[in-house]
Amino acid sequence: MQDLFFELLRVSIGQLDCLSRGPSAEEWEKIYQTSRRHGVAGVCYKGIVRLFEFGLRVPQDLSLDWMADAEDLREEQELYESRCDKLMKKLAERKIRAAVVNGLGMRHHADNELQHLLRATSIDVYVDCSMDRLIKFARQTGQEEIQSGYTSMPLQVWENTPVNLYYRLMTARNPFVNKKIQKWFVQNKDLMFSLNDNEIFVPTLTMNAVCMLQIFKQLLLSGKATMGFLVDYFYVLRQLQGAFQPFKDGSGIENTLKTLGLTQFAAGVMWVLQKALALDRQCMLCEPSEEEGRFVLRCLMARKRSLRRLLLHYPMEMMWPKR
Repeated sequence: MQDLFFELLRVSIGQLDCLSRGPSAEEWEKIYQTSRRHGVAGVCYKGIVRLFEFGLRVPQDLSLDWMADAEDLREEQELYESRCDKLMKKLAERKIRAAVVNGLGMRHHADNELQHLLRATSIDVYVDCSMDRLIKFARQTGQEEIQSGYTSMPLQVWENTPVNLYYRLMTARNPFVNKKIQKWFVQNKDLMFSLNDNEIFVPTLTMNAVCMLQIFKQLLLSGKATMGFLVDYFYVLRQLQGAFQPFKDGSGIENTLKTLGLTQFAAGVMWVLQKALALDRQCMLCEPSEEEGRFVLRCLMARKRSLRRLLLHYPMEMMWPKR
């Protein structure tokens, strides 16, 4: 069933024309539930529509549920996008430099027909300002209780739309690795501010290629990683086509991954992207590693995080508490 799920994803994003075989009604139900769990139900519905041309039909009741999910998602994401625009204008009015990151920040890289079917679970914005200034901004929006962590501060602007303001976008549990990451990020933070077609700041493609990898690693260690995140990452890497720009110290992508301790993990993620989404080799950060990739894929698709498995594979990360 997992292979059929990946095939449907490839059909949805235009990397495959048709499934290798027609799933049974039970298999369709499992694929549907998997797509919902991984935040790609909307993307997969686009694949369902494309499969009609080949005579492959989802059971009618399930098809209607799937279509309803896709329409609900489209409305939700349009609302998120509208509210994100309003938030960015408020930040700009107060001269706070900010960039949209994660789901909403990746959307413009995808094909037009899929942009509102990619699921962002919150509005995530990186802000380049002091904590005092950020707290002042939150109070100006009417927020009385301020709660902040090591990486971000929730902004309670809308009741049904989570908002996170990030002052640290990349982190690692290992304090020694984290120190290197924070130093590297400060040196390169200007790459977080590239204007997109809507005149909103987003990270450059090369900056996203590194930031998203580290974010995905932390999500995997926390048991929160999804295929939805990798679909976003696929579009970033596909648009880059391997044309990575040097960073502020002149380092290329290979040396940067080594500096940040991401070389092995990157090789595994490239293998997963190749297997699940058929990412071309020329778009990859590095040579894929099947051994590392199979481990990443096993953790990604597991219904429950295995602390023992992660501790044995990433001991220098898992021995430290989550930030």
